[in-house]
Amino acid sequence: MRLRAGQDAPDFRTKDIFDREIILNDYKGSKVMLSFYRFSACPFCNLRVNKLMNLTKRYESQGLKMLSFWQSPKESVHEHAKRRNPPFPMISDPMKEIYSLYRIENDWKGPIKVLLEPSLSIDAMKEGINVKRVDGEMDLIPADFLINPDLSIHTAFYGKHIGDHIPFELIEAFISKNE
Repeated sequence: MRLRAGQDAPDFRTKDIFDREIILNDYKGSKVMLSFYRFSACPFCNLRVNKLMNLTKRYESQGLKMLSFWQSPKESVHEHAKRRNPPFPMISDPMKEIYSLYRIENDWKGPIKVLLEPSLSIDAMKEGINVKRVDGEMDLIPADFLINPDLSIHTAFYGKHIGDHIPFELIEAFISKNE
């Protein structure tokens, strides 16, 4: 069963790709966005991360903390991240332990449904993003969670296809909401 708004966000303790400890409870008092991606070479995931990186300073100045999760092995995530110098923690979870906590799903129709939004493929090609290696499940569907300062879930967004993430408008509405 999917997580819903109002539930407590499942706590976790892990390390990011640079071996820094990440504990969700340490973010209590801050607004947090957790983003669950497919594999580190996924063109749709990289397109989304590029857009988020361009918005990171603005979002962080407004109090949002961001964490990203990848089902690829740490070395693969590190390889793709090092050229970007990620401004937010990137966490490798190839055993999908935290994915399971947040009930991230697979859907064999996900790779087909993305074809209904050709602009994603076109945008990825324009930016020169293409799949070099698949080191994760092709049918894993992305998800995003907006977490309140009390660590309850404000928004649980489960994508409809392999390139679907929470709209930026919802992120910005969450950031500007006073609690």
